[in-house]
Amino acid sequence: MPFWHSKRGDRVRILAVTLLALLAPTLLAQPAAPAWPFDELTLLNGARFQGLILKETAAATDFQVVVRKPGRPTMTLTTSFAAREIAGVKRLGEADRAALQAKLAELDPRGEGERKQMESLDLTDAGWLDRPTGARRYASERFVLVSGASEEVTRRAAVRLEQIYAAFARFFPPRHAPDRPTTVVLAGRAEDYRQLLGRNATQVLNAAIYDPAANRIVCGSDLREFDEQLTASRAKHKLGRARLDEYEAEVRVLYKGAKPELDRHLVVVQRERDRLREADRQNLIAFDRATRRLFAILYHEAFHSYIATSVYPPATAAEVRAGRGPGELPRWLNEGLAQIFETAVVEAGELRVGHADAERLDRAQAMFRAKPPGVGEVLRAGPEQYLAAHSGQKSDASRAYLMSWAVTFHLTFERRNLGTAEFTTYLEAVNAGGDPVAAFEAWVGQDVPAFEAELRDTILRLTPDGTLTPKRP
Repeated sequence: MPFWHSKRGDRVRILAVTLLALLAPTLLAQPAAPAWPFDELTLLNGARFQGLILKETAAATDFQVVVRKPGRPTMTLTTSFAAREIAGVKRLGEADRAALQAKLAELDPRGEGERKQMESLDLTDAGWLDRPTGARRYASERFVLVSGASEEVTRRAAVRLEQIYAAFARFFPPRHAPDRPTTVVLAGRAEDYRQLLGRNATQVLNAAIYDPAANRIVCGSDLREFDEQLTASRAKHKLGRARLDEYEAEVRVLYKGAKPELDRHLVVVQRERDRLREADRQNLIAFDRATRRLFAILYHEAFHSYIATSVYPPATAAEVRAGRGPGELPRWLNEGLAQIFETAVVEAGELRVGHADAERLDRAQAMFRAKPPGVGEVLRAGPEQYLAAHSGQKSDASRAYLMSWAVTFHLTFERRNLGTAEFTTYLEAVNAGGDPVAAFEAWVGQDVPAFEAELRDTILRLTPDGTLTPKRP
């Protein structure tokens, strides 16, 4: 991994979450305090959002949600609401709108919000494996992170987990208060991860697992060499800035009153500071590249935990038939949504989902050009088709994941079938013991062959930015 030393259209299809604070998603619809002037948008499902209207059309409203929790900095989420979702809108007057815009502009003008949040996190010491110390702990309202990784990785993981839980709440507002936060255990070394898994270490190829019974995620990483290089680079840059400060102070005294000479030296100082700033930026890019897979895994497993504990907890068939809830998401949909959130991108302080991961899209399109699994096969898939226990099953698991992602992406972003009354009826039918294919056809309003044809057309025309290429005449 190279390190740098000096010498993140009209059709809004993504969810953007700008992290300027640490906030539990259950508070998204609550009033802010102290009071700021806000536009207010109420959805048909009763959810209420305060913030700033960015753009209104007949089809949708682009909206910057603003959440202010006492004791924490402000957080904004930029998203789009379809017109059919909206029950009512309260709009600010021009003076209040200008005042709100000015406040929001001051929040994070240089995109440094995530770094500031990382530095301000309250981490405590924690035990690790069979030792009384060796880990750092961060407690949120939705999760508790216990990390044996470096402090840099630990702090970034805590901030990113806060981001992704807020993103989950935008798509799936919480319906239940979990008994306890999800525990996320992050190993900083491969050998630690194997030890955490115990006897299952040789049976599971996945780099993370979610244990629903314990409400615990265990995730592995091995970034020791990277951490050492990053730490050394930052120390060198800190020393370089100190020396530049000293040099500037000296030349200001030496050339006091000699403006041309002083300016010549100050230009050199500023040039070196700019080089240090660019080196830091390149290091952050390198950090994002090195940890991309780690955070994808965390996002994936965190979705499983959030959806199971806060939105669609498991229920027996008898409980569903008795009207005690629709039950859990079927495996294919749970895995499909987890893959959508797994490829969330943090860019310029924003967390975005809704695009199509380019590498996954390439593989999906190749599969659809050949012979994909049937949708009926996906609808009936069980857990065993998604867990690669040994290398011989990796291909089958990959096809199952690809197909679940394709179906879910189409339903979520093209058809927008999730969250509807028909969707709830589908869950109730499946979890009450009904035929999954018949329930699916009732939900989407067409038979499986027709849906498969529509799905194939969507995937083959899908582009990485989430839009579709025009149909050929």
